Amino acid sequence: MKNYHKNLVAFILAILMLGATACKTPISDSEDIATSTLDDTADTEKSTTGGTSMNNNRRNQLLEIVSEVTQDKKVSKKFASYLEELLDVVDPKVVGEAFGKALENNDYSTAIKECAAYFRAKPDFDSKTGFSAKGSYDTWSADNCVNGTFTVVGVKWTFDGGKVDFLFNPTSINGPLNNEWVYQFNRHQYWNNLARTYVGTGNEKYAKAFRDQMLTWLTQTDVTSRDSWRTIECGLRLSGPWLVAFDGFKKSASLDDLTLLLMVASMHRQASHMTKNYSSGNWLMMELNGVFSFSAMFTELSDSNANRENVESRIVSDVSAQVLPDGMQYELSPDYHWVTLVNALNFCSLSRNLGYGVDDELVVIIKDMINAAILLSTPAFTQPNTNDTYTLNTSMFLQKSALEILGTLSEYSYILSNRAEGEAPTGDTASAFLSYAGFAAMRSDWGADAAYMCFDVGPLGAAHIHQDMLNIILFKGDQQLIYDDGGGQYDQSEYRDYAVSGYAHNTVLVDALAQTREEPKSVSEPIDAGWITNDVFDYATATYDSSFGGKKSATHKREVRFCKPGFFIVADTLTSVDGNAHDYELLFHLDTTQVKELDEYQNGVMSEYGDTYEIVIIPLDQDPSSVELNCISGSTDPIKGWYNGRNDEVLHEAMTVSRTVSDVEDFKFTTLLFPVKSGDALPTVTQNDDGEITVNFEGQTYVVDIDNLNE
Repeated sequence: MKNYHKNLVAFILAILMLGATACKTPISDSEDIATSTLDDTADTEKSTTGGTSMNNNRRNQLLEIVSEVTQDKKVSKKFASYLEELLDVVDPKVVGEAFGKALENNDYSTAIKECAAYFRAKPDFDSKTGFSAKGSYDTWSADNCVNGTFTVVGVKWTFDGGKVDFLFNPTSINGPLNNEWVYQFNRHQYWNNLARTYVGTGNEKYAKAFRDQMLTWLTQTDVTSRDSWRTIECGLRLSGPWLVAFDGFKKSASLDDLTLLLMVASMHRQASHMTKNYSSGNWLMMELNGVFSFSAMFTELSDSNANRENVESRIVSDVSAQVLPDGMQYELSPDYHWVTLVNALNFCSLSRNLGYGVDDELVVIIKDMINAAILLSTPAFTQPNTNDTYTLNTSMFLQKSALEILGTLSEYSYILSNRAEGEAPTGDTASAFLSYAGFAAMRSDWGADAAYMCFDVGPLGAAHIHQDMLNIILFKGDQQLIYDDGGGQYDQSEYRDYAVSGYAHNTVLVDALAQTREEPKSVSEPIDAGWITNDVFDYATATYDSSFGGKKSATHKREVRFCKPGFFIVADTLTSVDGNAHDYELLFHLDTTQVKELDEYQNGVMSEYGDTYEIVIIPLDQDPSSVELNCISGSTDPIKGWYNGRNDEVLHEAMTVSRTVSDVEDFKFTTLLFPVKSGDALPTVTQNDDGEITVNFEGQTYVVDIDNLNE
């Protein structure tokens, strides 16, 4: 768990590049909530804004002009159309009299020169916009960019001679195939640092490399290129790296007039493409942010005000549509919850700094989203890994722009200072239930050494789903003792398939088959999980009644009781619904390859993390003699006992602890989960004749009726 806090800067850059991209190899459309509808009718013979054909005089002049940067006839026609589109939307009254007269006289060589001079003279972007090229930089990373060396989704590649191919996918060589490499590479996040390094050093090699890469990208791609022009990529480019690159390189002598104007023209075409193809979910937030950012910073274009105002008019309803009443974004992934939040924050910050203001309703939604993230926080002040997600620090939800809008509340200071300042969030207890997302966050307290469990009783989520209903995640302090790994990278591998399936979650299998539900994606009413929270215990319950392997063979009811402050009881009742006997297997996943069986308790197991805490698993099953214990690490046939994460914790062997009962119609597993400090005495558990158990743990005695966990 401690490894998750390393390399935060690199991680933030990576998370800004979330989603899916494309390459020369086959592409899956199932990776996100929406894919952009490409404008297959785009005609490079026509202006996308005016829709009128070039007159021969203008066409010939522009074709002659672009011959300075390309001799390819097809590319020349494309570049000429880019320039025509730009000339059609640039306001002569803003650019200047000489530009206007050149257009009137059909002197496009002069018009191009005057237009480029205008854009070079644009004032540098203020640092408050987030698009300034002035700031800290990393020459090592910039030199790698110049030399054609890039690392995307953990895969490093160097292009021969530094000549970048934006459509090449290195993962197609050694596998597993991951279209994200091309997708994220075409978001050009590395141009942020390249521009800032150029501004900071004045070394023209960085500007020359940018010019070459920009021309290559413009040559290789266009609106019909799915691998580089999905709306998510357009939005990410226009809400960051392209604006920073423009700010940094616009005055460089190494960036010729044509390439500068082609860059501006491409930004305009990307914005136009997004306005015609808005999608939904987290993609929509990146699209809206990209359109707003570009339009707000390039007001000299005739359609900028209309595009900006359109975003302003719709963003509240668009955010509201994907944020649940409990504040969680409807994909039920902390990752995409953050993506939606940060794009809303960036919109608010830019709008405020440019004097446009912010809608109060949007501020309320933002506050609710941050509150949901705080309530879900683990004792490590990270987010639990539900659905597809990186492991995120909760402090990432409290960035500067959030504090500027909401103020520095006491609980915000508590999170940001890692408990050194402010006060812990208040409530009836330290626990919380998000009744629309379906997450029960059970915690002993808000201290650094708290015991914590996230119990998922909710719907699938709108996208990025895992088959994980009734899954649990258990922490003690900053250690994740029973894990959910977040599903790994979006590669096309059997390990990715495993990571999103019920086989990789802490639930049950029926006849060796995992959950396969398709609905519900969301709920319209609060979930009744029988939620109880008080000073003595927390309780929640839910039933999975959908299919296992496509068959509705049994139902699975799970009850969780947190006996405060020390341990958890998980009761799993399996009931046949088809009248047949079945095999039931209960799974717990531990991020270690070493466990030991406990002589004191039948089928009991203790982890060997070798860290501050271990997890002790003590079964109290209804018929212990019929239950088989298995501890499996690194199995490949079938895949079992693997951790498939992102961050620093990539694919590696782990441990699946399972208990199986065979050929029964109904069965109840009862499991006691104890986070035990290394070296301390094990808990003692005594079963009484009246159905109660007596537990002695960490100096406290607990008496619990295991048949009535909510009492």
